[in-house]
Amino acid sequence: MQKLKIHSLTKTYDGQEALASVDLDIQAGEWVGIIGESGSGKSTLLKIIGRFLDADKGEIFVDEKKLPPVSSQLLKGHEAIKLVHQEYELFPNQSVRENIAYALRFYEPEYRNQRVNELLKLTRLEDVQHRKAKLLSGGEKQRTALAHSLAEVPGLLLLDEPFAHLDPNNKQTLADAIEDLKKSHRLTCLFVTHDASEALAWADRIVILREGNIIQEGRPEEVYQYPINQYAAELTGLVNILSAENNAGQRVIRPNFIRIIKDESKACWTAVIVKIRFKGTHYEYYCRTEQGEDLLCYRSRRDREVGEKVFLTSSKKHSQLVARH
Repeated sequence: MQKLKIHSLTKTYDGQEALASVDLDIQAGEWVGIIGESGSGKSTLLKIIGRFLDADKGEIFVDEKKLPPVSSQLLKGHEAIKLVHQEYELFPNQSVRENIAYALRFYEPEYRNQRVNELLKLTRLEDVQHRKAKLLSGGEKQRTALAHSLAEVPGLLLLDEPFAHLDPNNKQTLADAIEDLKKSHRLTCLFVTHDASEALAWADRIVILREGNIIQEGRPEEVYQYPINQYAAELTGLVNILSAENNAGQRVIRPNFIRIIKDESKACWTAVIVKIRFKGTHYEYYCRTEQGEDLLCYRSRRDREVGEKVFLTSSKKHSQLVARH
């Protein structure tokens, strides 16, 4: 595992700034999730760190050693950094086992077989190890690409949208494999995703990118509970946006912190239920207050109906004052 330091990284495409003087320090063994909308600069950042693309300005250090420009290298990439692309980059007519073993082709057969067996078990691919890559599901391809990258344990692992295009079962299998990976290899990992729930679930730290700028970073709980602005709040999950007193920005409250109560005298809002959605683990109650503001709250049971008048409350400590944008 290795430490990564990024200093003033800047990249421009056709006059449009993809990265704007980005600074980021990642400690050895840390897993950092980068989230942001499409076009925020996530994939560009990974390609530059992975040594497939040069930045216009800035420096990258791995264990305090400055990396040379990609243009000065004979081959793109870096021996200590492994980037797992969304496109998988597998040999389609080779089996899962052969794809993984190819990364170990310069090692003794005994060690190669042992290591491949370890990786097949780790990534839960033992049952399909002899199947050709072109016949694999999306989740199986993603796990094969991950195992291939881990054949020689990298100092830094980069994952580009690791859960993209996966169905729930494959997503859970890959998530379990990555969780085992965190425990067994203690890798330093940087991954990008457009789905904040993935980053919240298994990142040690979250970084929010917007138009090439880091606007917030911190532990998942901190970023979720205390978003810096409306953009960060909406990006990290469903949230209620309310007008603050004296036009002093806006207040955000997560739906899980709003409750339906019986006592009108203790209510913060009087509202009418306009829609109810069943989400499996809970119900979403969409309400409209007497002031015309929309509020969403979660409830474990359906004991109210659309059109019903309800009283809502929330603790002040769960209401966060944020900037509008």
